[in-house]
Amino acid sequence: MIERKFLENKVRDYKIKRFLVRLLDNVGLSKINVDKTPLGFKITIYSSKPGLIVGKGGSNIKKVTAELEEKFDLESPQIEIEEIVTPELDAQIVAERVAYQIERFGKSRFKAIGYRSLQSMVNSGAVGAEIIISGRIPGKRHNTWRFKSGRLPKNGYVADHLVDKGFKEIRWNQGSVGVKVRLLKPGTPNPDTFKLVKEAEKNDNQKE
Repeated sequence: MIERKFLENKVRDYKIKRFLVRLLDNVGLSKINVDKTPLGFKITIYSSKPGLIVGKGGSNIKKVTAELEEKFDLESPQIEIEEIVTPELDAQIVAERVAYQIERFGKSRFKAIGYRSLQSMVNSGAVGAEIIISGRIPGKRHNTWRFKSGRLPKNGYVADHLVDKGFKEIRWNQGSVGVKVRLLKPGTPNPDTFKLVKEAEKNDNQKE
């Protein structure tokens, strides 16, 4: 019974997040957290453009709250907006930006958009960054283009737990284009370096 309730809650949270992602398109959306508190539901939205979500005089956020109450039967959900100060170091926001620019300026500009976005990530301090654009671009055949800079592990603990990941899809009549972004933020600990230091200390102790 407990497991079933847990699963139902997870499904509900997923549906809420999916609904908000579709509703809040092109607002620099990073992630959404849904938490059940003693006072009700607390929904935290992380975005680089909080003003667009809130709206003039709070008009937009009131609409979002009303739709959540009606669609998911949530009683007075508390919505908090957290601003992402450096969007260039948020993989999901970068993916959204790249997708939006390709959609706006056309598929013929995708290389310039990819390189420019990658450089912005590097200039903001990313240790490593990668943008993968795949789909029917620039022609009718499916292609994959990679834009990469710096150190970015493909596997291991760092790749699985410390690399930030984002994805955004563009849908056209002639097919879809996917944008994947991976980045390693500045200050991210490197387990490999830690192991080398520990090994060096061990050897020094043995010599003594």
